[in-house]
Amino acid sequence: MDSITTLAKMLKQNENPKPVSMSTGIVISSPPNAQIRLNDTVILGNHQLVFAAHILEDYERELELEGDIKFSDPTLGEPTFEAKKVKSTTKDTLKEGDEVILLPTADEQLYFVVGKAVRFE
Repeated sequence: MDSITTLAKMLKQNENPKPVSMSTGIVISSPPNAQIRLNDTVILGNHQLVFAAHILEDYERELELEGDIKFSDPTLGEPTFEAKKVKSTTKDTLKEGDEVILLPTADEQLYFVVGKAVRFE
């Protein structure tokens, strides 16, 4: 094969980059000093991980509620409760042994931890 043909094949290969796909990993140690096992040989550390905020402990989300809450206990009568803006704070976080969903960048140098994985087997 001549040099021109080799170069043309190389350029053609670059037109079709390898597709990036999601994978899963296992939490070895939880944030803030996180380590996630990607496979048998690769362990990802903090410098390679970006976490979705909602899976971290003490993540706060502001909620807006509308409507009435009625209590069925007759001693309480029929009180109503109205809350327009409330905050919700999560107390669960990633812990050792959790399976997480990972989305790598195209060069696989950075991984986004988008959530906990749940399997129904």
